[in-house]
Amino acid sequence: MVSSISARRPQQLYMLRNNEYGGGSHVSTSGDVYSYGVLLLEMLTGKSPTDPMFNNGLNIINYVENNLPDNIFHVVDAYLQEESEGLAQAYTEEQNAVYQCFLSLLKVAVSCALQDPSERISMREVSKKLNGIKMSLPFE
Repeated sequence: MVSSISARRPQQLYMLRNNEYGGGSHVSTSGDVYSYGVLLLEMLTGKSPTDPMFNNGLNIINYVENNLPDNIFHVVDAYLQEESEGLAQAYTEEQNAVYQCFLSLLKVAVSCALQDPSERISMREVSKKLNGIKMSLPFE
């Protein structure tokens, strides 16, 4: 009995992960990119894909997409906004730099989590974009 339970557990975990993050697709590098995008969205919004607010077709991805580019401070986690205010006040282009940073990060995350795997950016491109964001920041 124990062996049959432990034999089923990995398959159940795979199915759970695949349904929640991969949209039912097969395991692949584009699936990994998708998972990375969702993880980045979780970190930036402070919300989980299983948050009760996500129902009736709303999910973490279209929640962010619907608020780009004008309402990003509606979706960015309040704690991150509070922390970034301290950094922004030390620089003259405060709103612009913080806004551009959050906007760029959210765009990268959404590009990773596109529904069609062929439209997702590669991890190499993610790395380039994140490095570019880091290099463009006026603060360290």
